Amino acid sequence: MMTIYQLIVSFILFTTLIRADVGITAPTAGKTYDLSDSGEVQIQIKWTDVGSIPKNTDITKYTFSLCAGPNGNIENMATLGTVTPSEVTGSSYEATIQATMGTDGQYYIQIFAQTASGYTIHYTPRFTLKGMKGAKVAESAADTVPPVAQTMITTGAVVGVIDSRSFTVPYTKQTGIVRYAPMQTQPPTKVTMGSWTTKFPTSAVTYYSTMRKSIDQQTTVTPGWSYNVKSGVNYASVAPMPSDNGGWYDPKERMTLTTRKINLRKRGYVEGKTGA
Repeated sequence: MMTIYQLIVSFILFTTLIRADVGITAPTAGKTYDLSDSGEVQIQIKWTDVGSIPKNTDITKYTFSLCAGPNGNIENMATLGTVTPSEVTGSSYEATIQATMGTDGQYYIQIFAQTASGYTIHYTPRFTLKGMKGAKVAESAADTVPPVAQTMITTGAVVGVIDSRSFTVPYTKQTGIVRYAPMQTQPPTKVTMGSWTTKFPTSAVTYYSTMRKSIDQQTTVTPGWSYNVKSGVNYASVAPMPSDNGGWYDPKERMTLTTRKINLRKRGYVEGKTGA
């Protein structure tokens, strides 16, 4: 049976989570496509290489999927295509969306890039599709940004497994090079406390006066959510003028001090002294 230490070592040696390797530039957020007449639409997906791992030359296959729903509950509506890098023109791909793939609503596209040692997942900004005739409902979402990109690269034959019990050890009592943080929680609907209190114990801060040959901590692992956050679209009409939404205020009402021409007085005093 593997010990906690062995699990940590295997996790560090064989599995590496890396920042996003590409940046999505098209389609742009908020764009609307109408499929009423043609029954389909071609959307150009474009991205740029930001120079991190994995490189574009390491990718063996791309899979493009049409998605809908909030970031915490992504729904795969349809697969738009699976292609090799040789079938991709530069850093772009033209995907065809059929009207039968879903209902009217907000959508985004998932780009799944497969490599020999892992994968990377990115999402385009949300766009709107009109004239859809499919039966599969595109769930609405209040999210204004795409889902977070994911990158998993394995550098060995074995992938380390994280023992879930590691998350029960208080963070400040952990001493390994990999530490485990508690799950992120959501604020309650009501706050009844009348004073501030810390939920977790504080930790000391130490400073080094010389360079060290080793590190105390290499990374922090945070568990994913075990819950879904419900969200919806605010369908309230936008107020046409600020006066309908609280109105303006007079800046003078916010001023606590009055301005004085102290610069002019000082200049006059200096000039008078110089001329004497």
